[in-house]
Amino acid sequence: MAEVRKMALGGFIETARELNVDPDRIFHEFDLDSNFLTNIENDDMMDYELADNLVRSLSTISGKHYCGMLMGIRQDIRFLGIIGYLMQQSNTVFEALMALSKYLSIHTPAPVKIEDYGRLSSINYINILPFNRQSYTNEVAMAQAMVVMKAICGNQFRPEAMHFNHTRMSDITQYKKIFRSPIYFEQTRTELIYDSALNKQTILKADPLLKEILIKQIEQIQTDESDDIQNQIENLIRRSLQSQRYQIEHIANNLSMHPRTLQRKLKEAGISYSEVVENIRKEVATERLENSNITIMQLSDYLGYKDNTAFTRAFKKWFGVTPMQWRKGEK
Repeated sequence: MAEVRKMALGGFIETARELNVDPDRIFHEFDLDSNFLTNIENDDMMDYELADNLVRSLSTISGKHYCGMLMGIRQDIRFLGIIGYLMQQSNTVFEALMALSKYLSIHTPAPVKIEDYGRLSSINYINILPFNRQSYTNEVAMAQAMVVMKAICGNQFRPEAMHFNHTRMSDITQYKKIFRSPIYFEQTRTELIYDSALNKQTILKADPLLKEILIKQIEQIQTDESDDIQNQIENLIRRSLQSQRYQIEHIANNLSMHPRTLQRKLKEAGISYSEVVENIRKEVATERLENSNITIMQLSDYLGYKDNTAFTRAFKKWFGVTPMQWRKGEK
């Protein structure tokens, strides 16, 4: 079961009270102690879906569907623990963001990627929840991305734009108030877009020696993790679909093992690499067709097919109907 650090929900109790909701009411709904989110230690973990459910419940009770953003934006970079500290010791903004992308897996199963689009770059959040349940965690994550960028770039930071892959849930003024930038919904990605010139900006008071010490500590944490190999592979494939770098050689390299070793481990688990990829493609395809307005061409590209004809052929093999027929309910 995927877990996330409790620190990611820092500010939940304060946000609930700000919205005139008794947090105990929500904790009791899920059979949790009233102190579930108080006196949190750095290594305290919680179920990823439970974190989503707590924010959803707060939204339902308060009627404020933007509550996840309110919670995320009131945090500071300390919610990232040792990773946030490492980022502040990096030489440049880009180096800090690459550290975030590389090491975030020790805190959460949902990765981020730093994308270079030329004049613009982005922090791309890859949500592991089913597509129809991503909205709240998307908004928490993007508010936290704002917090991170302010911490390493300065409080004057403003994004160029914010993209969300879900449908807008609240009045657009709430989003503009928090992000102070153009907001776009039903996009192919959830990402914070920023000026690429910021990548070269130096971080004041960075300590190179401390940075190396922190990297060693983080890498030791990674070594000690005993996450199931299939879960690791599935998470890596999900985050690599868009870039079409999900071939076994790339995934094995990310896991620091030879492709044959990876194949052997999967065989021991009773599944092949191609089956893992196909299962993820099937799951993502049906989620997007049922819960978004993404076009067949966009979905085909997202899943890494060379064209929509190849995707349609694969989809028909899986379900006996075309993607368009599926969307129309002809299952």
